[in-house]
Amino acid sequence: MSLKEITSEKHRLAEQTAFMRAVFARSLPLELWKDFTYNKILFYNAIEIKARAEGYLEDLLGIERSYLLFQDYLEMTGNTKFRKPAIEYHRYILDLEPGLVLAHLYTWHMGDLFGGQMIKKIINAPHRSLEFQDPDTLKSVLRSKLDDNLGPEALTAFDWAIKIMDDYEQDLEQSREPSQPH
Repeated sequence: MSLKEITSEKHRLAEQTAFMRAVFARSLPLELWKDFTYNKILFYNAIEIKARAEGYLEDLLGIERSYLLFQDYLEMTGNTKFRKPAIEYHRYILDLEPGLVLAHLYTWHMGDLFGGQMIKKIINAPHRSLEFQDPDTLKSVLRSKLDDNLGPEALTAFDWAIKIMDDYEQDLEQSREPSQPH
């Protein structure tokens, strides 16, 4: 069974979060996308630092996204803050046993290589972080590093993704409420 098959149910659940439903319904407020982008910088940086330190990025040239996320963030307007789930996930990544970071690289970066291509057509914002020079090679090389033993950790990575996106639910509800006169 491939990682894609192992994680298919969690992937479906992540796509069904209120956050992702708002993305695909084209109703996600841009300020929440900016906030999400800002928070992704934190844990993408941890994933990439750890993956680089463990030697996994040597032949994945062009896969690193954290600097590009920062560039995207700088072009948008709105207030941002690091959210508790993103901070907790960042810490979790830094404490991972050697080898397990690949499951998180797979979950997030493959998500950018696939689903991110749809998102950049939906969200009207800068998307340097979703542009890849040679996406087919990156997919192939990343897949060659994976094995089914990463399944449990890939499921954990999806759990973190769901937790991070669920943290926006209250913000989404507030954005749907009509403004009250002062």
